[in-house]
Amino acid sequence: MDLYTKLSSCMEELSTTFTSRMAAYEEELKSVNSSEASHKNIASLSKDYTEFKGLMLKTISALKMQVELLSLGLDRHEMASRRQVLLLHGLPEEKDEDYTSRALTVVADKLKMPNVSSADIVSCHRLGADTSKPRPLLIRFQSHSLRSEVWRSKTLLKGSGLVFSEFLTKPRHDAFLAARKHFGMKQCWTSEGKIVVLLPDKSRRKIESPAELQQLARQFPTSVTSTGEPTAGAQSSSTANKSPSGKRPRRQAK
Repeated sequence: MDLYTKLSSCMEELSTTFTSRMAAYEEELKSVNSSEASHKNIASLSKDYTEFKGLMLKTISALKMQVELLSLGLDRHEMASRRQVLLLHGLPEEKDEDYTSRALTVVADKLKMPNVSSADIVSCHRLGADTSKPRPLLIRFQSHSLRSEVWRSKTLLKGSGLVFSEFLTKPRHDAFLAARKHFGMKQCWTSEGKIVVLLPDKSRRKIESPAELQQLARQFPTSVTSTGEPTAGAQSSSTANKSPSGKRPRRQAK
């Protein structure tokens, strides 16, 4: 059963259950006269209300899960359409520039790949509206293998002011920034559209959504910052035995 069939089936089941429970509840309300309501009927209505409240909470939870599944499915579909795309950051803009020619120059001169030609690039253009800073150059390669080869060679750009990045969807981009903020910049990177996190226990985890990042953050609530500085708790423990001057007090002779 695929994702959308599963969602449709679950929604139909929830709708049927909700309709039947509401119909039964309304019929019972009609049979109760407010002036002659007995304690038994009131207790029964109270029980029905409690059951109805539980049903609504369960329904809301199921709907939330379905929205998350649907959003993840759409996000994966969108990310799949970007498999052959890379973004080049830091390339100064020029008037009436030939985007493809400039991309090929960077690939040939900086990445040492002179055999790449214009036939290997499907499309190339600047991303976003004009700003004071150079806009990223979006490059869609003819094949995923060539895109991967360029991606593996990106370390040759070190020190040039140019940077290649993957073209992430907004949810993945937001998750990537949040992961770097929580776990540190050097502990997070992307690979094939997924976010790779090096956890404090030295294991690696691949995530695709903010929800998965929240689960990781709950498992590892504290982490070393990107600058390598310890957290506030570690700092306080290291300064607990120091005097106001910053020096440790001398031990008294026995």
